[in-house]
Amino acid sequence: VSEISSIFYPNKIKEKIAVTGTNGKTSIVDYTRQIWDLKEINNGCLGTLGVFNKKKKILNLQLTTPDPVTLNRILNKLYSSGCRKMILEASSIGLEQNRLFPLKFEKIAFTNLTNDHLDYHKSFKKYKLAKSLLFTKYSKKSTIAVVNTDTKYSSFFQTLCKKKKLKVLDFGKKAIFLKIDSIKKVKDSFYVNISLKNQKSKIIFHCVSIYEIYNRICSLILVFGEKLSFRDFDLLKSITNPPGRLENIYKKKDIKVFVDYAHTPDALKNVLSSLRKTCKGNLILVFGCGGERDKEKRIMMTREALAFSDNIIITDDNPRNEDPNKIIDDMMKGLKRSFLQKIKKIRNRENAIKYSIKILKKYDVLLIAGKGHENYQIIRNKKNFFSDKLTALKFLGTKDVMES
Repeated sequence: VSEISSIFYPNKIKEKIAVTGTNGKTSIVDYTRQIWDLKEINNGCLGTLGVFNKKKKILNLQLTTPDPVTLNRILNKLYSSGCRKMILEASSIGLEQNRLFPLKFEKIAFTNLTNDHLDYHKSFKKYKLAKSLLFTKYSKKSTIAVVNTDTKYSSFFQTLCKKKKLKVLDFGKKAIFLKIDSIKKVKDSFYVNISLKNQKSKIIFHCVSIYEIYNRICSLILVFGEKLSFRDFDLLKSITNPPGRLENIYKKKDIKVFVDYAHTPDALKNVLSSLRKTCKGNLILVFGCGGERDKEKRIMMTREALAFSDNIIITDDNPRNEDPNKIIDDMMKGLKRSFLQKIKKIRNRENAIKYSIKILKKYDVLLIAGKGHENYQIIRNKKNFFSDKLTALKFLGTKDVMES
């Protein structure tokens, strides 16, 4: 089906890029799109946020990596509109199900690898092998691989590149191409010392977390490749975080409210640890876990929440056809009584957000996690309209939206 649809919907887009990994795919894809837009390059991108072309969203997607017929139809449409470059998110399930076949990418990127989708893959080993297909099955001799060296499984992917004789443009503290020498937090920014092509420079990143720095660097390498220079980093001053990715929706009265898509233990840890460093008051968290998804990560996410948060409100996420009470029981299984004192259960997500805003005090930070940009909640087989962002703004008594 994949091969037939690629013949039926042909395209000759000059440069195709795919990004895989557990966390960061959506941000990297969107940053790359924004940089291409700034350079006035007709481009397309597709993934969790939908399909974009000519600075506009043109389509919503049901899946991060769409089915092959939908994918090839989109690529054909993008090519017909004059699209020269495109980037997409390659999910582990999409890779394993051959949704991208028979595409070969000019550039591929690996972000990181932590527990996710084990309800589908059954083991972490199979999950890792599914991700590796982007490097073994969808690359060609001239493909350039962009790899984050500062993640646990980077050596696994670099070994794959070596076997396939792919050129690697790595980045991180252990990297050869773009080496991060040091990262220093200064007020609301990071000062990052970077070595690139035997030259050194200090780059200021205006962001909240270190993982945002890595995602933005990855995007720059995907755009410029070996030609990347320090002056290209100036483009980062004009890009913003995608919707629902550490999105600062409120910053008044010495209170900050963020919405984030974090729905894996590692993603939640990264967001909370970043906010913890800047929070002068209490760090309050609202989150839940999805139904009919990896059950192992539920208690893991709660433990990450307990490690960084002062107050935790556990609520419904997308329970789907699973009993929401059972999901919350899994999230709290085996916790000590002392830990339970930090947790409040409010199943109704709107009421949970309302309560979290009610207890906000001066210098507090609130994170509403798990759904990010999503404007729906799936209960049984019904998709109900629901937005964390709009709900929070309603109870905060403002229509203003902060820039992230």
